[in-house]
Order: sequence, then structure tokens, then C-alpha cells
Amino acid sequence: MKNILKMSVLSGCLVALLGLLAIVSGCATNPKITLVTQGNQYAKDGLLREAADSYKKAISEKPNNFTAHRNLGMVLVKMGDYKGAVRHLEKAMPKFEKDFDANYYLGEGYRAQDKYAEAIFHYKRALKLKDGDTRALKPLAWSYFKIRYYSEALSIARDLQKIAPDDDQTAIIAARTLLKLKRPKEALTIVTSAKKQIAVASKPFYNSVEGDILYDLNDYEGAARAYREALKEQPLLAGALLGLGRYSLDKGKPQQAVTYMERAVRIRPRLTEGHYLLGKAYENIDKDKSLRYYRNFRKQASADPEFIARLNEVKQRISALQVGQKEFKR
Repeated sequence: MKNILKMSVLSGCLVALLGLLAIVSGCATNPKITLVTQGNQYAKDGLLREAADSYKKAISEKPNNFTAHRNLGMVLVKMGDYKGAVRHLEKAMPKFEKDFDANYYLGEGYRAQDKYAEAIFHYKRALKLKDGDTRALKPLAWSYFKIRYYSEALSIARDLQKIAPDDDQTAIIAARTLLKLKRPKEALTIVTSAKKQIAVASKPFYNSVEGDILYDLNDYEGAARAYREALKEQPLLAGALLGLGRYSLDKGKPQQAVTYMERAVRIRPRLTEGHYLLGKAYENIDKDKSLRYYRNFRKQASADPEFIARLNEVKQRISALQVGQKEFKR
């Protein structure tokens, strides 16, 4: 009798196990849903590469899986693959036109490629869905700043200061915009006031901005001190490195300037002004390097409204260096 009961229990367990296997098997036959869900969990856990792989597999199973395209695009922005991100997010747009995250991340993908008009379009669309959202307002302000729409950038910065007074980035946006508008004293007031209450981690960035403002006010020694303070906490802060390089160049120390500025452009290869200043610094040190940096500047400046006015000057400098090289070879 006991053996019969044991066999009955074992048989019941076997049936339950087979049922569970059938459920698991049923899930496996529907990879479209499982892979997207799996990718979402990976993304939530910070496993971006694994998340991207799951979404890609889902798309390979169904090329028009718009959710997978959307989620993959957002993950790729976080991974720094901006071209891939834009491609997948644009693919998802027909179904996610009214989705805040899809538009926000698409704006981020375009902005990272210096496509500011496209970025602005999607940030504004995102803000129609979530009015006053600081995630979209901050990059929208920076995008206007980059295309020299300073009045719009300043207006958004002012709004941000009201909406998120404790956000450390808002004062920086306002100060940098005021500096471009030739209002350095107002910019300095904002930075000085904000420095009293910002988080310790943000102070190097404020010191770097303060250095730029003081430089504009012809307080070169004060600017140098501010840059050095910034670099004490953030040795790889490209803006402060560039500032110290410019200070050294103006002090007649081109070799020292090169040390700071080459480090800056290694950190931020698209630091357009850095290439321009390195071209100047190398003119009497290494003409080949000077030409190379001027050409880098010319290439980058052609797509940056802020520096277009310098293109003619750089063209003349390149011509003079080339003539000098020909005469030296003779």
C-alpha cells in the first residue's frame, strides 16, 4: 500500500513538473515578448550591453517591433552609440510620437551629434507631453546656446532657476549664456551666489565657469586661480585645462600652454577653441602640428556658428605656414 502511495505521489510530481515545463516551453516559443521584457529588466539593473542584445534579438525576430526599437534606442544613448540610437528611435517614432522618453532620448542622440535643430524639435515635443520637465529643459537650453540663440537659452535658464532652484546646472547655463551676451558682471553675480549653496561635487565646474568670467573681465590672475582650484578636484576638466592653456599662451609660455591644451582636446576632441589655440601655440614650435590643429579647427568650425568668423583668419594663418614650409624645404 505504501509503495502504491509513493508511486501516486511521484506520478503527481511528475505531472506537475511536466506542466511547469510546458509553461516554460510556451514562453520560449514567444521570444518577442520574453526578449523585450528581459531587455527591460537588464536595463533596469544597469546591464546595458545585455539589454541591447535582448532588444536586438527581439528585432531580428520581428523587424517592426517598435517597442524594441524604442527601448534599444534609449539604451544606445546611454552607451554612447548616438547614430545607432537615432536610427532605432526614428524607427519607433510612428508608434511613440507622443512618448516623452522616446522624444527626450532622440533629442539626446541628435544633440550628441551636433544636430541641434533636430534635438530642439524633439525636446520641445517632449515638453509638450511633460511641461516643465527639467530633464528636457536643460538640454534644450544648451542646444539653443550652441546655435547662438542666446535669448532663448537665457529665458529657459531663468525658468529653470524658478522650477529647480536647487539644480546645480541651472546657474551654469545662465552664467555661460550671460557671458556670451557680454554681460560678465551679471554672470559673476550668479556664479558667486550659487557657489554658496551648491554641492561640493559641483564646485570645480563653477570654478571653471568663474575662471572664464574673470578672464573676460581682464582679471587674468584671478581666472588662473579659479582654473587651478577647479583642477584640484577635477584634474580632467577640459574647460579649466583650456583656460590655463590660454592664460599660459597669453603670458608668452607656448610650451606650457600646449601641455594644458593638448590634454584638454584629448578629453574633449570636439573642443573647437582648443584646436584653434593649439594652432597658435605651435606656430613657433612645430609648424606641422600647428597646421594640423588649424585644419582640425577649420573642419569643426564650419559646423559651429560660434567660430565661423575666425575661419578667414585661420585660412590666412594656414597659407602663411604653408609658404614658410616651402621656403624652408628650399
